[in-house]
Amino acid sequence: MWSLTIADFSLFAHPEYLAVRPSFYSLDSFKPLLELKNNWQIIRDELSHLHAPLLDIDRTDKSHGQVFTELNQHLLSGGDYGWLKGWGQAGGNRDWVQFALQVQNQPIEAARAFFPKTLDLLGALDGIKVCSLARLAAHSFLTCHRHPEIFSEGLLQMHITLSAATEGNYAYLNVNGEFHQHRPGEAVIFDGSLDHFVVNASNAERTILYLEFDKARMASRGELE
Repeated sequence: MWSLTIADFSLFAHPEYLAVRPSFYSLDSFKPLLELKNNWQIIRDELSHLHAPLLDIDRTDKSHGQVFTELNQHLLSGGDYGWLKGWGQAGGNRDWVQFALQVQNQPIEAARAFFPKTLDLLGALDGIKVCSLARLAAHSFLTCHRHPEIFSEGLLQMHITLSAATEGNYAYLNVNGEFHQHRPGEAVIFDGSLDHFVVNASNAERTILYLEFDKARMASRGELE
């Protein structure tokens, strides 16, 4: 179960994170990503055949590099590939889990057996820092947070919704006070250095393709000049 408190919303009061820059960006400004969005059903279909365990690896207080080092050690010791526990709960968040696909423009080869076509689509793009599936359980809340490195590294984030409730869909991303509903087949680009939170008050899981990408390298020519 989840609940919102005044403290969650008070985080929006930090003046350095108020709307001095956009919360959301048009996908038209990043046309290389349109091909990925337009082929979302391919990714969804590969996801529908995924049967992978939840590993005893979590992201709590760890950088992407630390998580992937731990994951590689697990694989080298003969472990199976699978979902990683998110942060937000002691011992790892089982309600919010990730299945890593790519890091620093390089595919994670252990994922290719499950997502060959998805990795081919990602391989045609340049400038992806990290890409994964992210699944949020029904009736779950990912508390308000921000990623300052997104701004300092010139990155943006993208969600492509692969699955959400077909009825009573109450899955939302909120960035700096603006809501976006997660609907299957739709994509959203946002500035994750701003305060944001995610809620899934539906009776079904919500799964997205999550990307962090280089804003300048992915921009359509002339769009952000």
